[in-house]
Amino acid sequence: MKKLTLILTAALLLIIPSFAKDKLLVVFIYSDGSPAYQKIHNKILKDKYLSKRIKKSFDFREISLKDPQVDNFVNRYGIEKKEGVYFINPESGSLLYAVTDLSQPCRCANLINYFSRNLHKKGIDPDEYLIKAEKIGAYKVKVEDNYLF
Repeated sequence: MKKLTLILTAALLLIIPSFAKDKLLVVFIYSDGSPAYQKIHNKILKDKYLSKRIKKSFDFREISLKDPQVDNFVNRYGIEKKEGVYFINPESGSLLYAVTDLSQPCRCANLINYFSRNLHKKGIDPDEYLIKAEKIGAYKVKVEDNYLF
């Protein structure tokens, strides 16, 4: 009986990880004290809905430009050593999308929705999605007496 339980437990431990899907890696590289960092941090990472999506769908990392770890990401994934939000496919190690203009945090919020819904796997172009989202005013909502952008 104990052997059967042990075998079933081992089989479950081997099978379950195969059903788990890899989360996209999102790297937020920021410079200390920049206004863009404050906007992204306060308006997106502290937003209840978006932070829940980020935790569920992404392996999210915030890295300062002064951090030595930033050089590892730049070399490994071929991204710029520049302030921005980078969406990376962990399976292939390829850069899916990069936002280096952080003056509009709603662009990052729309990309979070785009990638969390796996629209990139369905063949929908992220630029077209952003154009349509900005056209309908997605994330231009009033949040605590302030607008997202």
